[in-house]
Amino acid sequence: MALLLQAHALLGLLLLVLVPLLALLGLLGFFRPLPSRFYAALRLATWVAIAQVALGFLLFFQGLRPKDGLHLLYGLLLAAGLHYLGGLEPGAWFYRGLKDPPKRPEVYVAVGLLFAVGLVLRVYLTGR
Repeated sequence: MALLLQAHALLGLLLLVLVPLLALLGLLGFFRPLPSRFYAALRLATWVAIAQVALGFLLFFQGLRPKDGLHLLYGLLLAAGLHYLGGLEPGAWFYRGLKDPPKRPEVYVAVGLLFAVGLVLRVYLTGR
C-alpha cells in the first residue's frame, strides 16, 4: 500500500506542476489557435489525472481515506474536465459531437484550464 500511496502522491505533484503550466500556455488561446502539441500535452495531463483517480479509489477501497471526502469529488471533476477540454481540439471527439461547435474553442480551453488550476489546488489541499 505504501508504493500505491507514493505513486498517488507523485502523480499529484506532477499534476500540480503540469496543470498550471498548461493554463499559462493556454492563455495564448485568447490570441491565436493552440497547436496540436498543446492538445497532446493536455491529453497527457488527462491520463495522469485518470491514473491519479484510479489509484485514489484503489487506496480508498483498501481503507485509506483522505482527510476530506471532497478530495475524491474534486479529483473526479478534474479528470473529467481535462478529458472534455482535450476533446475540444478541432476535429477531436467532443468537438465533432457538438451540434454547433465554437469557432474559437481555444478560448473555452483557456478558461477551462484556469478553472482546472483551482481544482488541482483544491484536490491537493483537501487530500493532505
